[in-house]
Amino acid sequence: YLDDLPDPIIILETGCLRKIDNFSGDGQSTLIFDKYTQSRGNGSRVYSVDINEQNVNLCKSLVSDKVYLKKEDSVKFISDFHNQVGYNNKLSLLYLDSFDVNWDYPLESSAHHLKELTASIPYINKNTLVVVDDAPINLLGYRDEKNNFKFIKDASVGGKGYLIHEYARAVNADLFFSHYQVGYKNIVKS
Repeated sequence: YLDDLPDPIIILETGCLRKIDNFSGDGQSTLIFDKYTQSRGNGSRVYSVDINEQNVNLCKSLVSDKVYLKKEDSVKFISDFHNQVGYNNKLSLLYLDSFDVNWDYPLESSAHHLKELTASIPYINKNTLVVVDDAPINLLGYRDEKNNFKFIKDASVGGKGYLIHEYARAVNADLFFSHYQVGYKNIVKS
């Protein structure tokens, strides 16, 4: 999707890389975004915020100068994004992954990510891809007499993305993909 957007590609990520080469665990999104923006050039950048100083310091040691890292609460950082980094245009990608989800009680994390989305509204438009990590799709259904799976209601999104999915449905955003991460386009109409 980002390949079809004009330069510069601007990515805002909440929650940064926190372990070296942990592709099967926490992931390496900051590193991947860094490599992508380097390939795009022309002013493309990654802005990443994490509340943990050790995470920020480790991440700084692994990424290029195309990545701006800040140790701060993500909602506070985003709500003051323009003053923090001088950026006042629209984002290409908003990647929300800052608050570890408690699978026994995911509402706290989900609410935090909805606050991040709310703080981001001035920086997103209909073309911004909004992605939430740790937001698996929940399919409810049953097997019929021929063993075919039948849905009994619309699929929903769980984990960190639960409340953002409810918001996205309410504003008729376009569900771009959903598996373990969920992505939306057109989450705002401007």
